[in-house]
Amino acid sequence: MTGKWSGNAVVLMAKAPVAGWVKTRLCPPLDHRESARLYTCMLGDAAEEMSALTAVRRYLFLDPPESVGSLQGPPFSGFEPYPQRGRNLGDRMRDGATTAFLRGARRVVIVGADCPSLSAGTVRRAFRELSTGASVVFGPSADGGYYLVGLSSPDERLFRGFRWSTAEVLRDAAARCRILSATFSFLPPERDVDTGEDLLALREWTRTHARPACPRTRGWITDYFGKGGDGFPGSRERTPGPLRGSRSRRGG
Repeated sequence: MTGKWSGNAVVLMAKAPVAGWVKTRLCPPLDHRESARLYTCMLGDAAEEMSALTAVRRYLFLDPPESVGSLQGPPFSGFEPYPQRGRNLGDRMRDGATTAFLRGARRVVIVGADCPSLSAGTVRRAFRELSTGASVVFGPSADGGYYLVGLSSPDERLFRGFRWSTAEVLRDAAARCRILSATFSFLPPERDVDTGEDLLALREWTRTHARPACPRTRGWITDYFGKGGDGFPGSRERTPGPLRGSRSRRGG
């Protein structure tokens, strides 16, 4: 943490970058080693981008629990490591947020490691929203979920009773906020990298956006795709269907 603490905390939820454990929905078109290497790059870039935040405490929650301590040195040296705990994603995010609040945070932003377009500036905007009246902030993702959630209090009801990894997550979360009379706001939509379609969209994004830098991920994209066409390298079987648009499903 750089400078006097602002009361803001970032929780980075991540998996150990082990082949066969991470990003299996990318296989095919990738094989398990390729998907693990891509995730390693995205995780390193996410940690580096979050390290650009000043006066912020940073926590790294890893799955599986025994992998805690496996990521050391830059860009992870500014993070306090914890094991992920819980039966599902909601439980694990709730535990991460609760830990940060118990350690004194007044505002907590939870992010993942699979959205290369997520910038430190977007996280700063989330903290500003929380500081100026929002109880919850969502970053909508193209698949109907969210790439970021920010909280001004540790309300476990925001993480219980959802069907995670479905296209209704963000819609249902916003509906829950309305039921709880919790004010909420949306950040600009971004796109996680979970499928071959997302990977093609990521390649196009690297061509048209210079920031955030995410040098590891951009290097992987260049090495993997080379100077070939718009599809995947190799056989026809490695190529998914046509790329669809990345419209955000905000719900509500």
